[in-house]
Amino acid sequence: MRDVIEDAYSALRSVTPLSNGLDCGKLCGSRCCKGTANDGMELFRGEEKRFENDPDYTIRESNGRKLLICSGRCDRRSRPLACRMYPFYPVPYETEDGTKIRVVYDLRGFAACPVVRDHIRPDARFVQAVRLAGTYLARDPENLKIMRETNALFDELVSFTQTIRSKTEKDT
Repeated sequence: MRDVIEDAYSALRSVTPLSNGLDCGKLCGSRCCKGTANDGMELFRGEEKRFENDPDYTIRESNGRKLLICSGRCDRRSRPLACRMYPFYPVPYETEDGTKIRVVYDLRGFAACPVVRDHIRPDARFVQAVRLAGTYLARDPENLKIMRETNALFDELVSFTQTIRSKTEKDT
């Protein structure tokens, strides 16, 4: 089997969320890269090999997941898949024909990302590339599990938000 990580990187190599290759980080001052030593992007299984010996990154484990911690200044060509796909995420779902991938906003970016918050129309090629990268990742059972668990987190966030919104509306 081909290397799913390499295939996913290849799918995302020459696209950006905004049309004409515009750097979406200029919209928000690269807020998504302004984390602390406690923040990081989750790595897909097998991806950690790319960063093990890179002094610009630290890999740590949290709840059985590998997180990549960066200094906030990286060579864009060396970013992990989570950064390359941001502010979108590939979500697996089942059909009669097997597992398919749809692309959704990464809800974790709602506070930081104008593309998510303001529903800025992404470049369709970028969305298709995220879907393709997700399709490649889904070939590996562990990466498919990561995507499903992240989707469950998104579902919990939506449910929580709806509960809070409903409570707030009742109190006013």
